[in-house]
Amino acid sequence: MKRSIYILIPLCVLVTLFSSCKSKKMVMEKPDNLINRITLVNILAESYIIESTLQFSPVDSIPKDEMARRYYKDLFDRYKITNEQFESSIAYYVSEEKSAEKLLNDASALIISKKEELFVKDTISSTNFPY
Repeated sequence: MKRSIYILIPLCVLVTLFSSCKSKKMVMEKPDNLINRITLVNILAESYIIESTLQFSPVDSIPKDEMARRYYKDLFDRYKITNEQFESSIAYYVSEEKSAEKLLNDASALIISKKEELFVKDTISSTNFPY
């Protein structure tokens, strides 16, 4: 897996920030193998979780490069996409300011909803045990 994937998420944020400084909107040509927007939101949300996992993994565990390779291979295999398809789809969606902003906001909202769902399940399961 290319190292570029490690910087993809911060790059998306930077592209969004820089695109807001331009007066003209520049939208790139739609790639042939474009990932649909809803699927890409799910993939981005999962990639944020992967990056967080890598950030907080213990130093003495499997090397982070190897962990990242395994996590992203699993992610791309589950969605039946390639790294190139992912990168070209990201580039397409972030080439237009409003699209990039909505994509990142939707991915963040999905993560928050998953977190809240897990928190509720955890709270419910912990109340079933008498103290």
